[in-house]
Amino acid sequence: MTDDVTTWRALAALLPCERAREVLDLRAIGEQESALAELVSGLLEHDIPITEDVRVQLVVTAEDWGSREALVGRIAQCRPALSPRSRLCLIDSRGDSTPVAFGSPPELSGLPVLPWIACESCGQVLARAHTREPWGGMSFLAVHYVIYQPGTAAPELVLGATEVQRALGALSSCSQ
Repeated sequence: MTDDVTTWRALAALLPCERAREVLDLRAIGEQESALAELVSGLLEHDIPITEDVRVQLVVTAEDWGSREALVGRIAQCRPALSPRSRLCLIDSRGDSTPVAFGSPPELSGLPVLPWIACESCGQVLARAHTREPWGGMSFLAVHYVIYQPGTAAPELVLGATEVQRALGALSSCSQ
């Protein structure tokens, strides 16, 4: 799912009709953060099972709207669907995994790059690159999204801070 409207409709369709309408109405008036919170609340309240692919899409959409940190714990509580097997999986929803080092390209020089989402089919990983804050911690928001194959010296694709959905689309489009 890469189209914003399609993504929101597909996610809302997981909920009962009235709750789905609330989510889409919030989105329509520009309240995407509230719509996401309502969506996740609905999934939890109705105990709706979700695939890992849907969980990944929820986390990426929350990232896109700056509410990943607020929602990732609740998204993790959603009941997993038993089937079908998902191609994508979250590597570490807490963001405290070991950074990956790349010698190039220059835009990643000195930035911690944290593995985030893996494709089970091709083995590629989508990572988030952060700046360091003055106190030594990592920035709240990613400054780049990086797709790489573990074990390689350079990333395959580096995208900007506003391109998280494009990065997920690129990870999802592998040929394997």
